Amino acid sequence: MTKILRHMRDWVVAIAILALSLLIIAKLESDQAQRFEGSFLAIDGDTLVSGGDRLRLEGVDAPELDQTCTRPDGEPYSCGADARQILADLVGAGAWQCSGTDHDRYRRLLVICRRGSDDLGRLLVASGAALAEGRYLAEEGLARREGRGIWNGGFERPSDWRRMRKLEGAEQTAWVRTLVPHWILTWLGE
Repeated sequence: MTKILRHMRDWVVAIAILALSLLIIAKLESDQAQRFEGSFLAIDGDTLVSGGDRLRLEGVDAPELDQTCTRPDGEPYSCGADARQILADLVGAGAWQCSGTDHDRYRRLLVICRRGSDDLGRLLVASGAALAEGRYLAEEGLARREGRGIWNGGFERPSDWRRMRKLEGAEQTAWVRTLVPHWILTWLGE
């Protein structure tokens, strides 16, 4: 019986040490988070600038600035510019606090921005100005069902739109390389 009690005690101690270690790690990570508050400038539908720092909203993907979508009647409109304006209006309403620890491949800090109980990414997705990217899936479903923002017409997912533009750029570059002699490309630094 005492052997069983010792094993139980050892397990309880081990679990307590593990829990304490996880709390310390969470605290250290929280202390390392970069925090921003005050005024923000909307660069596009999911990117902000604070001072000289570029911040990317985590969990959302908004149409690119020069991306167009279509209205229900088939008329094109600049959904990328609309997404930027919605983000600008939201951050212009003031008092947002953004924080994050990770960076994306473009070295932008990935942030979650809050003002009281409001979450900036959640508001963008719920308005139909951006798509959910791992977070805010319930808000995206609601925006889709209610036909808000880009869900009120036709659009190409921003990630697909970017991929197609990259492929088009690669095709143009390949076409130029077939017509221009190699020594000219070398001289131009291509």
